[in-house]
Amino acid sequence: MTTQDSLETLMRLMPPRPGDGLTVDWAAVEAAWGLEFPPDFKGFVARYGEDFPDEDLSVIVPTEVTPQTCDEPGAPMGGMGFITADARATWAITEPTGLDAVPEDLVAWGAASSADLYCWLTQGEPADWPVVVFSHGDDTWTRFGYGMTEFLCRVIQADAGVQPMHDIPLWGRSVS
Repeated sequence: MTTQDSLETLMRLMPPRPGDGLTVDWAAVEAAWGLEFPPDFKGFVARYGEDFPDEDLSVIVPTEVTPQTCDEPGAPMGGMGFITADARATWAITEPTGLDAVPEDLVAWGAASSADLYCWLTQGEPADWPVVVFSHGDDTWTRFGYGMTEFLCRVIQADAGVQPMHDIPLWGRSVS
């Protein structure tokens, strides 16, 4: 599934509410982060903003605050920089096995009320970044071989490929 296809499928499964999308100065954000964000994520933010229709999962919209600057005075707590710093620290502490990455390869795009963390492994082209999820309940990381919007589509459709996510409220929640 292409990133455009997965975004269109997601919008069909869980239509964004009018007015939810956000405009982001992607050039400034990407310059601050030193990376390009995935195209499906940019499309998601433009349509959903940070108000994805699920009470458990919060999608984090990036700002110019990075993991390196998130502790500076005046930096917003809870933003993508802060959550990414937390994800990287968690990765280092939990020492995941079977995943060839270092903490700096992680960028968090979402968080759950259960303290689960939703991240990308920023290896390769942004459109190809896989999702990795930290499950706070059992302190494990799971890698999924697709991007953010395809991951969300699969969870909403209760796809067997994302079975580890079956306990979250978004599981099988398609509205179409």
